[in-house]
Amino acid sequence: MRYVVDQLPAHLFWDSDISKLDDVEHYEKIIVRAFERGDLENMATVMAYYGDLICKEVLKSAHYLPERGKVFAVHFLSIGENDFKSNQVAQHHPL
Repeated sequence: MRYVVDQLPAHLFWDSDISKLDDVEHYEKIIVRAFERGDLENMATVMAYYGDLICKEVLKSAHYLPERGKVFAVHFLSIGENDFKSNQVAQHHPL
């Protein structure tokens, strides 16, 4: 099934063969990428398709989520700022 993937810009999945992405099988990657690199419309599309509960769980457990994605998740999904697993992951190459 490929409904939501076809609604998102291909540049979100620059490192993947977009023709092989499946809405069900790859839902975690799709949700994280929308919040990592997408705009408000992309995030809204993903939230409408997967629902708030699934998006919350995926974003909270993501290994990496940039500050921008966290800010949107905090405001759109009411996730606590300290609830992200990515806050606890150390940077591989500290400056």
